Amino acid sequence: MSSLDGPMRVLERKPYSYILLDRDGEWILTFLLGGPIERDVSVRLTLVEVTAIEDGDSSAEDLVETFRADPSVYEDRQVTPTVWLAKEDDRET
Repeated sequence: MSSLDGPMRVLERKPYSYILLDRDGEWILTFLLGGPIERDVSVRLTLVEVTAIEDGDSSAEDLVETFRADPSVYEDRQVTPTVWLAKEDDRET
């Protein structure tokens, strides 16, 4: 698990499901995938996805559902290692 360089802001979170982070304008959504083996996935959001969330046309939860249903939607944008919030960055807006 990684906490990319630079401070991050929590934009939204749902415990045990997902966290949406902003690092210098780059939005990263990290979520849990269930199944026989639970794992976490981080995805860089596109400008279209960010705008939809900002405009209220979509939400982080909507994107998580989409990503869980079809991994091909995010495969080329997956961040490895997974991004989680560093303790010193644990602040919400």
